[in-house]
Amino acid sequence: MPHMQVAEQTDFSRVTPRSSLKVSRGLVLIIGVLAVPFALMLVFTSYTTVTVDSALRQAFAGVAGQTVAMLSAVTTVAMTAFSRRWRELPLFVVIAALVCTAAVNSMVGTAEQLWWLLRGLT
Repeated sequence: MPHMQVAEQTDFSRVTPRSSLKVSRGLVLIIGVLAVPFALMLVFTSYTTVTVDSALRQAFAGVAGQTVAMLSAVTTVAMTAFSRRWRELPLFVVIAALVCTAAVNSMVGTAEQLWWLLRGLT
């Protein structure tokens, strides 16, 4: 009997489509560096007399917002590197360095402000 080859059939029902959702690096920067810290500040700001609890809440919200800002900046560097946009990488590294420096300075200022506020409240 002659040897017959059988054509392979591919089952396309198991193939998952690639997501066409692309996240812009600019959008990550805007949301992570501006929108989230500002939203946290608005939500956790004490609009009445400052108490120890409200001062702590504000301080932790400020630190959380700056942490998100730093992570967003580093994420944009990673997104640039993974997409192999080597010419744009130095720009995003400088942006990330500036954001991280400003965030650390903001955290130090928040800590000092909390220290003086708690000294005055107790």
